[in-house]
Amino acid sequence: MKNKIIPIGLKRTLAACIILLITLSSLLYASVVGKNTQYYVITSVFCGVAIIIIGLSLQEWMVHRYLYHRHHKNRLMKHIYNIHHVGHHSVIFPPERYVTNGSVKRHPIFEKDITKLGETQSNNFLTRLSHSGSYILLTFMTIIGPSWLITNNNIFLISTIVATIIICYIVVTVHDAIHYPSQHPIIQNQKFFKFLDNHHFIHHICTEKNVNFLLPICDFLFGTIKLNLSEDERKIYGTLELAKQNPIGYSEPAKDVMHKAIRV
Repeated sequence: MKNKIIPIGLKRTLAACIILLITLSSLLYASVVGKNTQYYVITSVFCGVAIIIIGLSLQEWMVHRYLYHRHHKNRLMKHIYNIHHVGHHSVIFPPERYVTNGSVKRHPIFEKDITKLGETQSNNFLTRLSHSGSYILLTFMTIIGPSWLITNNNIFLISTIVATIIICYIVVTVHDAIHYPSQHPIIQNQKFFKFLDNHHFIHHICTEKNVNFLLPICDFLFGTIKLNLSEDERKIYGTLELAKQNPIGYSEPAKDVMHKAIRV
């Protein structure tokens, strides 16, 4: 897994920020002026959903890139980094062991030992709930609340809340389907899944690329998108197809189960 920090050019950053600002401002404006038209409901719902899709993409990109994959001195932020960058990416799911068998297991949020995952359904459900809840809370503070204060549009407000809950649920479920292929076969048969699976596989090889998971809008805007592995990367890490054909172990630390797989 490549951990080298790749800076983003100033011009690219400014251009992306300008595009986002204009787009979000236009949607907010449309939701305000739409109150006086016959298309009030349609406009409000469309603008609310669109703002959440774009806003969540930006939020996820920022949090994932600058919190999950950056080492910080702050104790809480360091703990989040250890769970995700070290625990998820290096200990449990390095590129050599992208998928595993069995039911979904998650890092307990208060467990310091990153090799230990939740052993009970209730424990793993609470971890899932905390992940979704933290993103929903952050979205209320940074997107939903400010947008509603500007628009004072209740239909717009309801559409943003519903869209946020649905997207956060889908994010966690699709992520589970990627690393635990036996758990969600229906999702894996959807057309969008193959793109997201490959998108995320590349991220596990190079954490500076494909920072978005479900909505790679900001990956395109900020230039962190990577659609294919290089020939050298394929020689080292293999392909997504090969990784998916060979689930290894049952959520144990990868280094332990990889030695057994090699011997076999």
